[in-house]
Amino acid sequence: MKLKRIIMAAAASAMLMMSLGGCYFLPEEEELLEAPVVKENEVNYTTTTATKRDIVKQVLTMGTIASGTEYNARFQDVGGNIKAVYVSAGETVTEGQLLAEFETYELDQQIERMELELERERLEYEIAVEKHESENVKAKEQLDVDLMQNDLDKLYAEKDAAKLYSGVTGTVSYVMTCSPGDWVNPGETVVTVIDVTDLYIKIDPQNEVGEFLIGRPITIRYDGELYDGTIVKNTSGKQWDESTGAALVDSDGVEILGEQSDAIIVKFNDVIPESSAVGNIADTLLILDKRENVIVISANLVKKVNGVPCVYVFKDNQRITVNVGLGLQSGSLVEITSGLEEGDEVIIR
Repeated sequence: MKLKRIIMAAAASAMLMMSLGGCYFLPEEEELLEAPVVKENEVNYTTTTATKRDIVKQVLTMGTIASGTEYNARFQDVGGNIKAVYVSAGETVTEGQLLAEFETYELDQQIERMELELERERLEYEIAVEKHESENVKAKEQLDVDLMQNDLDKLYAEKDAAKLYSGVTGTVSYVMTCSPGDWVNPGETVVTVIDVTDLYIKIDPQNEVGEFLIGRPITIRYDGELYDGTIVKNTSGKQWDESTGAALVDSDGVEILGEQSDAIIVKFNDVIPESSAVGNIADTLLILDKRENVIVISANLVKKVNGVPCVYVFKDNQRITVNVGLGLQSGSLVEITSGLEEGDEVIIR
């Protein structure tokens, strides 16, 4: 019992000691940290430098090169088996030159026989004259000669119809593919001859059709080369007035019309491509307007704020909205007439 009291007293004493010195067993209070500072990340812009260049507004149209003078050589009335074609594509020929002919072996035999018979008739007439035959006998012999000559002339004409001649001086642009003995129908083109100094392009522009005025200069692009051309026909007949840059009018303001066509015809001027260009595709470039050495940017960089065109410029390490004036626009490019200076960094994104 005495031992029990001693244990209880010791336990009570320990509890008292713990209550008095318990603060020495708690951790020290942590120092408070400063509130975190949120720093704005630097914004990276993609920019393009405003530079000066030329800008051209033009209409691009494709067409096929052709010749204004084209002669299609055909056997008009008769067909036959070809004997030979004497020319090839690219060759220069003169008017009246033999191009091709049919095989005329049987006809040649008839002509040879008829020539002999005609010679015999002439001899009989001469004999009648030498023998002082009556006028009736001599007249009969002369009539036989004339009839024979008439028949022979028909054979000559038939043989000549079997030959094909060029109707113009020019360059051969087409030759039918055929071999000796092949049949050719009447009216079928065997050889085409063109005048390579009279080349043109027929075009059908889809935009700015009213700008294609007769007499207006135009550029032709073929095989990487540029050629000077002129519009010589259009569908409206309206003509170009160089002094005004618009349609030609009289003193009363009425338009003076020229030759109309079912298409717009553009002719080469002094310099022309090789004859092989005929039948090939070429481009025509009609310049409507042009600015030289001006600030030009992509049109999609121009925005509108409250209806006013502007661009975003990166300047002094920040984005600035700059109102701009717009000039000539061509395709995806636009001229900037005010607001930007050469060297300004225009923000793309």
